[in-house]
Amino acid sequence: MARTITKKELQVPSGVMFSVAAILSANEIINTIIGVDEDEDTIAIELQYEKRERDFIREIENEIADYEDDEEESDDDQEEEE
Repeated sequence: MARTITKKELQVPSGVMFSVAAILSANEIINTIIGVDEDEDTIAIELQYEKRERDFIREIENEIADYEDDEEESDDDQEEEE
């Protein structure tokens, strides 16, 4: 049976990269670092995965979203204090 490989590019904030790397490593998701944006403090990665691995990709996307939400709340709190 032919395997369908899906490719996806993600911008991963450096502050959550260890969590993302742990998910990638534990689930043996093929990945490549394809760039760095120092201004945005992100690392661009390309993931290659099969349909059965989609839940792990969603887990990574959730980690990124949660981190960004926390950062946004932290920024809002700092603005209120000023």
